[in-house]
Amino acid sequence: MKKELKKFYAGLSKIHNKGIFASRNIKRSEIVDILRGKIINWVVKDKKTSQAGPNWIGLGENKWIDPLYPFDSINHSCNPNLGIKNSRIAVALKDIIKGEELLLDYSTTESDQLWKLDKKCKCSSKNCRKIIKSIQYIPKKVFDSYMPYIPKYFQRVYMKHIKII
Repeated sequence: MKKELKKFYAGLSKIHNKGIFASRNIKRSEIVDILRGKIINWVVKDKKTSQAGPNWIGLGENKWIDPLYPFDSINHSCNPNLGIKNSRIAVALKDIIKGEELLLDYSTTESDQLWKLDKKCKCSSKNCRKIIKSIQYIPKKVFDSYMPYIPKYFQRVYMKHIKII
């Protein structure tokens, strides 16, 4: 029996130019891939430095991964079908059908309070937040719906923030 290794492929996206798409049906909680790429240590000092690395995915405090192709083209959605487990494992949040675009809520891997998506969100989901900021700004109901597929560091940042407000 031949095992299919690639669960996704790069293609044209309606959201933002390039995207990643399921090459077969993927079940909820199934591992889609492990994020690979160069690890970047970066300290955000101001609004300008918060916009460095537009394709970077947060791993922890002052630590990102510059993902290899095709994950450098993953798009944001306020209704994602992927989450991140243990900081680098992309996991299906729900059943994904063949041909569906794989999407991540960028807020779940960003803790820098100065960061925001440089453009208005174009995900077109009914629960679109329009302005996408770091994890501290997602609604509690949304946070809870992603669990446990938010990296531990970002879970702690969120929990600390909601205790303050």
